[in-house]
Amino acid sequence: MKITRLLSALGILTGCVTTCVSLASCWTSPASDSAALIHAARAQVPTWSDDDLQFFLHGSMSTEVVPEAVLHAFQHTYPDLFPTRDFSYLGAIPDPAFGWPVGFSRANPAHLGGLPGVGINCAACHVGEVESASGHGRVRVLGMTSLFDSEGFFGAIVISGFRTADPANMKKFLAAYLDESDPSAHATTRAQRQQALARAWDVQAAAISTALNADPAGAAGAGPGGLQTLSAADLQLSAQSLAANQDLAHLSVSMLKLFHNIRTALHVPDQPPTKLPPPSGPGRNDAFGALSASLFASPQPAAPVKYGLIWNVQHRSFVHWDGNTRSPLARNLLAAVGLGAPLIGHHAELNFALVQRQTAISERIAPPAYPFTIDRTAAGRGAVLYQTQCASCHTGPETDARLYAPAVVGTDSVRASLFTPPQAEQFNRFLAQLETAGYAPPAVPGIRSTQKYWSPNLAGVWARSPYLHNGSVRTMADLLTPPANRPATFHRGSHFFDETALGYTDQGTYLMDTRTPANSNTGHNYGTTLTPDEKRDLIEYLKSL
Repeated sequence: MKITRLLSALGILTGCVTTCVSLASCWTSPASDSAALIHAARAQVPTWSDDDLQFFLHGSMSTEVVPEAVLHAFQHTYPDLFPTRDFSYLGAIPDPAFGWPVGFSRANPAHLGGLPGVGINCAACHVGEVESASGHGRVRVLGMTSLFDSEGFFGAIVISGFRTADPANMKKFLAAYLDESDPSAHATTRAQRQQALARAWDVQAAAISTALNADPAGAAGAGPGGLQTLSAADLQLSAQSLAANQDLAHLSVSMLKLFHNIRTALHVPDQPPTKLPPPSGPGRNDAFGALSASLFASPQPAAPVKYGLIWNVQHRSFVHWDGNTRSPLARNLLAAVGLGAPLIGHHAELNFALVQRQTAISERIAPPAYPFTIDRTAAGRGAVLYQTQCASCHTGPETDARLYAPAVVGTDSVRASLFTPPQAEQFNRFLAQLETAGYAPPAVPGIRSTQKYWSPNLAGVWARSPYLHNGSVRTMADLLTPPANRPATFHRGSHFFDETALGYTDQGTYLMDTRTPANSNTGHNYGTTLTPDEKRDLIEYLKSL
């Protein structure tokens, strides 16, 4: 049967995402004064209004990819994929006032039947919270690399859609969906509705099974861009619709079409893949590799990097770890298309003004001041060491003179070598052909191949752990250790901060193995010959930047 073949292909995809779930951080944001956290973050953005801050944290980039009621129903139906409703297990920062974590947005896109949907924006990957392991408090930092596991988030949604093609799972899912789409505070009322749904299902079970098996991917009859046309009425389930003898086969097929639209917007095929790269882990992904595979059918070896830093962007001509993108706006357009804004031919179904606003306000984020105690006497000595050990590469104008070949600095070369001139040209061609209201293609191509790595200024370097482009060195103390003596493995996912070593603690259940491809912790030997006291002095000075 078609459903049997579809579900049998899910094994490797499910295994990968459940690994993400089991490996993800189980840190939960503790109860605290959220106003104090926001106040600390506001120091980085003195020119922002309150509305700017709220927009950065939750504003739409047209990437809403799943209806809220559907996501809640998935969470109830598949607890192995969704251990908690606040996504803290994936490193997300809960925001009870909004109802979804920091970096989640709401809108009602047409391809979701016009239902209220959720997606992610810049803040999901670029807002973090750091808590002193010594009990000195907690701070929210805007623009830093977050610990959000985006692969785990999207993977769980995609797998849930595939699983729900099975009639037994569809029945469980619709029971949860009924409670979400037509909620009632009264247990008796909810029980009566569930009984009505169960009776209707039993009567229509044969027709439902036939309909699901006919097209388990929900792809038949898809229109432009591979999207199905759906309305809110197609996805309605309520006590009133059940009382009107609702056609549950039609509803079930409409759900399959919705799941197909979700996959299409994410550039995921309707047939589960037979092989996936290893999980990137918290705070990392291979964005250009994923886009290359999905947009250009040009897969490449996995080369995950940390989410980039987005403070002081206005002082840089190019962004990303290899300085490959001239315009942050181009970066955010690619991100929007990759994260769920539907693409129909060359036309992107997105609100360009929203992407522009996210880009404009993110360029006004200043580096974070170190929030804990600095030994100023030691820092004074470290300032001298900084000039001899660091300044030649990390100070001055951020021009192309700050690009260094991997052979020079000795760091892992995979990410730099994979982004070749032909790949850059594919992205330039894509951006030149992209159509959406208000967007004008750049006059000068904005994507290039440097095959080098950027040496950024070190303002806020305390908040850049783990270090190097691929996040392969846990702390600054480790970075000042000769590469051969750096830990080959460490755990990721901890929000707790080691003030002495300058970096996250070795906690969390995702194991970063620097002996695996693209994850090497070699190179950047600078400062490794200093004495222990000198290294401490240098670290104290780096805190002050």
